[in-house]
Amino acid sequence: MPPKGGVVTGYQNNIIFKHDLSDSYGSIRSDQHFYDISFGAGDRLSLDGKIGLGNILRKGGTHPKVYYDYGFAGGYGFRLLVKDDPKNKIKIVAGFHHISVHPLSRNISGDKYESILDDWQCSLVSSRQVGIFSPFLGFKISKCDLLCRVNEIDRKRRPPEHYAGVVVGCAARIKDSLSVRIEAHFIDESSLAAGIWYRF
Repeated sequence: MPPKGGVVTGYQNNIIFKHDLSDSYGSIRSDQHFYDISFGAGDRLSLDGKIGLGNILRKGGTHPKVYYDYGFAGGYGFRLLVKDDPKNKIKIVAGFHHISVHPLSRNISGDKYESILDDWQCSLVSSRQVGIFSPFLGFKISKCDLLCRVNEIDRKRRPPEHYAGVVVGCAARIKDSLSVRIEAHFIDESSLAAGIWYRF
């Protein structure tokens, strides 16, 4: 998290390998690339934003397999430092984030297909610093819907099969101002996120 008045910026790649939708709506895969920026609004509060590109592959269920090419993606949210224990080098952080992916539409057999990935997340994560590394573990509650419509008629919201998951990963501080992080998500989705950040 950035210090009060500080800024952390960088690049993040998020790959959702499989995210199951409820009922017979199948599953989705998505590859997202973001430019991230976070501002330290207080000693314990970070305001986060991101902008980039993302795609969606929808398959399975009663609908045809459709690949939507890269289009606009963005998000916003905040993180709150719940506990900071310098003696034991333990931190607990709670967060809320919303990410939306708007890939390009697709024409198949004369029909126009459109989809939007709409992801709302709340998380609680604990980390412990060991040298330059900070492994972390936590859980999240999420509502990752797929909004879709055909021929610009009657947009449908397809909810997820699962609404909670586990977060596990590790951050490493290469220098005082440069860090990298990799994290994986399970249960609600199978995904992997990695990135590099610079702190001003």
